[in-house]
Amino acid sequence: MKKSNVFTTIIFYIFIIVLILITSLIILNSKKFKKFNLTNYKSEKNGNNIISSKEIAMKYILNIKEYEADLEITVKSNKNENVYNIKQVSKENYSYQESKDENMPKIIVENDDGMITVRNDSLNIKKIYESYGVILENTLYLTSFVEELKKENDNEIIEDNNYYIINLKIKNYKNKYIVYKSLYINKNTSKIEKLEIQDINKNRTIYILYKSIEIKN
Repeated sequence: MKKSNVFTTIIFYIFIIVLILITSLIILNSKKFKKFNLTNYKSEKNGNNIISSKEIAMKYILNIKEYEADLEITVKSNKNENVYNIKQVSKENYSYQESKDENMPKIIVENDDGMITVRNDSLNIKKIYESYGVILENTLYLTSFVEELKKENDNEIIEDNNYYIINLKIKNYKNKYIVYKSLYINKNTSKIEKLEIQDINKNRTIYILYKSIEIKN
């Protein structure tokens, strides 16, 4: 075999080997990229991801369908301010809310596909509505905020050093004390931390602190 042919053959094999190596690297990186994206999607869906932008924060909230939470609800009126500790459970077509304060009667509110049941051993319905009517409000549920966010065009998401903040205004409000809502997501923990509700004059009427929350969907 001539020297030129030998040299050409060597070059050819080197070219083939380099081509195989490049192809292998491309395939490997492609698999890693797909795996990374899939992991991020699952993590985001389960609420365990690190929320790193306003867009991800909004998508995360809009996808909430089921959750369990322990809340501290502060209700402010012209005369006084009351604090309630509440347990909430919200699922598709079902919600459950229970008072957890030792110094108040145990009140349980269930909404099973539109069938609302209020239970208490010592108070009648009239007395419950007069004294503790606010804890019967459907607007206290996080899923109510999500549904309002989906249908209300007058909303925005902003951020400061500590929070992603989703603001919305209920256009066709039925209660002048519940018109503006602001949901705060902690940047450091990626957890929903608080929900503020304001009246028509932008005075805070209800403040919800999420002491613990677990997104189920």
